[in-house]
Amino acid sequence: MERFIIDTDPGIDDAGALFWALTTDKFHVEALTTVFGNVNVQKATANARKITHLSGRPDLPIWVGAPRPLVGEPNFAEHIHRPSGVGYWEYADPAPGTDGPTEAVQKMIELVMSNPGEISIMALAPLTNVALAISLEPKFAENVRRIIYMGGAALTWGNASPVASANIFNDPEAAQIVVQSGAKLTQVGLDVCRKFSVTPDRVEKLWTSGSPMGRALCEMIGYPDRHQDTTEMPEWKTEGMHLNDVPCVAYAINPHWFQSRHLCVDVELDGKHTRGQTVVQMIDRWGGARNVDVLLDIDAAAVADALVESVSAFGTRD
Repeated sequence: MERFIIDTDPGIDDAGALFWALTTDKFHVEALTTVFGNVNVQKATANARKITHLSGRPDLPIWVGAPRPLVGEPNFAEHIHRPSGVGYWEYADPAPGTDGPTEAVQKMIELVMSNPGEISIMALAPLTNVALAISLEPKFAENVRRIIYMGGAALTWGNASPVASANIFNDPEAAQIVVQSGAKLTQVGLDVCRKFSVTPDRVEKLWTSGSPMGRALCEMIGYPDRHQDTTEMPEWKTEGMHLNDVPCVAYAINPHWFQSRHLCVDVELDGKHTRGQTVVQMIDRWGGARNVDVLLDIDAAAVADALVESVSAFGTRD
């Protein structure tokens, strides 16, 4: 069974992905590493504790990672995820004040290097921790089994700038280190994430299932109590949950839900209007080496149904 470190910045979409990842029998989660992104790293770590506790994995290692990008300042997304990072969900931190040292990068290196070819990384956040691991350990990239990262846009527009996705925009230098590392890479970008949501009818199924996970996800977007209030998160209430990180889990479970191409990917570092853009060569005109499996299409309905089925079943079986 494939073994994963999940690098995360919870985040409502991270919560949906983690709920599924922590309950699937298709792969095993070895540890979580936290990083700045949707919120600061302290809030991300607290949210990771809440999620693992609710998921029945309270003893899962959670290692604190980078509080800022390699260059510049972080760009948090509290306007989307609310100040807590998990929307309207109210859940007590099961172990406040236990963040521990900033050791995610070193722990990531130790686990990968002591299990060569066995540990994969699922990166749901800015790639700072992963880039630091690659930079500090010269053989990290050849010893990690694969890296599945959420971020990038090949044939669509950005969500943090006109051309850049949030996770890449938040640390372009780290992303460039990762895509040029030689590791086996899969880009789960906005090309597929934009096509995926948990539609309102499925949100209702999550709520009526009675599953603690299902209800938590609903509460994060204010369902049902605030569902008619369109002053905050309006598109989440009309279109459903936009859980961009969920397709990463789906790809690890069943790659046949996706269409992909092996392509050359670079990250723009200097452009005034294009910093953080993933520059994807769709044709072989410019001679770049193909380095990333880029997901371009998704069976969104199948993924949403599988997520809802898995999350709804948790805690409701006899």
